[in-house]
Amino acid sequence: MKNYYIYTFGCKVNQYESRLIADKLKEDGGNEVLNPQEADIIIFNSCTVTGNADKECQYFLRKSLKLTHNPKIILTGCFAKNKNEELKKKFPEIEIIDDKTKLYAKPESQTVKTFAGRSRAFLKIQDGCSSFCSYCIVPYVRNSLWSKPENDVLSEIKNFAENGYPEIVLTGIHVGKYFDAGSRLNFSGLVEKIAAMPLDFRIRISSIELNEIDDKLIKLMKDYPDKICRHMHIPLQSGSDEILKLMNRKYLTADFEKKTKALLADFADLALTTDIITGFPGETGKHHNETAQFIKQTKFARLHIFRYSDRQGAQASKFNGKVPSQEIKRRSEELFEIDALKRKDFLSKNSGKKRKAVSIGKNKALTDNYITVLTGENVAKTGIFEVELDKTAEI
Repeated sequence: MKNYYIYTFGCKVNQYESRLIADKLKEDGGNEVLNPQEADIIIFNSCTVTGNADKECQYFLRKSLKLTHNPKIILTGCFAKNKNEELKKKFPEIEIIDDKTKLYAKPESQTVKTFAGRSRAFLKIQDGCSSFCSYCIVPYVRNSLWSKPENDVLSEIKNFAENGYPEIVLTGIHVGKYFDAGSRLNFSGLVEKIAAMPLDFRIRISSIELNEIDDKLIKLMKDYPDKICRHMHIPLQSGSDEILKLMNRKYLTADFEKKTKALLADFADLALTTDIITGFPGETGKHHNETAQFIKQTKFARLHIFRYSDRQGAQASKFNGKVPSQEIKRRSEELFEIDALKRKDFLSKNSGKKRKAVSIGKNKALTDNYITVLTGENVAKTGIFEVELDKTAEI
């Protein structure tokens, strides 16, 4: 029996796909270990969305190559696909598999049985992107659009719920593009079917594009307040219309403002979170200030701030007007200061309130609106339970 260890980098989709790989290895008689030093096989499920993601993966690859018991090392994932030939030359001792589905038991269905070590389950419903935002390499490494058949999704939801996962996170590379060609079901239609299931669980939407939040989805959030988490992660990327156009985003700031104001009017307790890229090529001080002003006036609960890095092959890597790294750092620090104030304001607004939560550790819980709070208990609670938001609350 072979011991295996899986390094997972990047998004929730990768975390789900690592479980697919683990399920196949387990079927083949393998045993998952918690320490790479005990592993006969080490698998790297990589990410390449930023330059730092590439560097982090290579750091752990080199570290694994120094292990004295000489485990077999396999590299797969987006980094492996994006830099296949380059990595083969750099790491000839490593087996590189650019098609990750070769490591799955059933590539066509992609169904996970359990989500070991987690109190929340991730459920991949969709893969692939064809948006081609100019900064992004993802459409080049995940270019095949795929949606999990409706019946497989519902079956997996049922399995997770019956096995004690009180929260299931719907995830994908572009979840709003979900479409079951057989049943002609789109994303909001899928959410409707899931929400109607008579089981004790709730769902969280991992991330969704502004233009894919339709009236039906908003109505479902109203109709099923206990089933659909009061949390929407809607990537903004920039608060400057000129930069949004350069990024090839499909909206302007006025569209974002209109939609998010309507959402917050309907759901006063909603945690609205977003992504911001700072230092995009051509971003001047004026553009940066527009972004800072826009996020100040929008009622975000939290920002995820990324410093721009060139992704070879993405259109923006060829753009002029590259922003010096020190200036990118300065701009990101300014945005982090705004983020700290946003978090503080959101927590202050929620202080003393009671929310429905699920356990995410022995003494920590996550509310429906994305706040973590200490429970003061040494054992993890099960199911969905009520917590009071006190001074331990964080977002």
